[in-house]
Amino acid sequence: MITIAVGTFLYGFDELVLAADRTVATLGLEAFAQIGHSGVEPRHMRFERFLTHSRLIRQLRSSRLLIAHAGVGLIMDGLGAGCGVIVVPRRGRISRRNPVNDQLPFARRLAAEVPIVICERSERLTETVRDHLAAPPVSFHRRANEAPALIAAFLARCRQGTRDAGIAEPLTGRDRRRT
Repeated sequence: MITIAVGTFLYGFDELVLAADRTVATLGLEAFAQIGHSGVEPRHMRFERFLTHSRLIRQLRSSRLLIAHAGVGLIMDGLGAGCGVIVVPRRGRISRRNPVNDQLPFARRLAAEVPIVICERSERLTETVRDHLAAPPVSFHRRANEAPALIAAFLARCRQGTRDAGIAEPLTGRDRRRT
């Protein structure tokens, strides 16, 4: 079983949903997708728009692989559940429809710390999944419960690096309410 998840981003992630749908059809895989606000619906796998966190964790525990955007929450949940993780980062300049900007730099930095595979172009997802499933599994199970701590330490180092470089950090929702 493979799980695809796009998270809760306001505009969904149509590109990932379509690429994953093509991939499971081409490879003949059983899959389930959480498609959020995406404007497209997969034809070759079961899907729901949203899942409770406990339901997502149950789904991941029954999955061999998670394919997701490069969101830290989904990555932590996938690794914590013992799944292999392939990320397809959201790409592009900041705009009204893409306020999260480009996830690729974050994904690359995180991949140096934890066992995730980056698929930089959605048209290569089928090849990336085929290669991942053919390779011996990376043993992260022994450290799966450490995934949140590893990623938290990684994020703290990133934040410190941002401060050391004199780069302003984005305001959090809490900070915005105070200004």
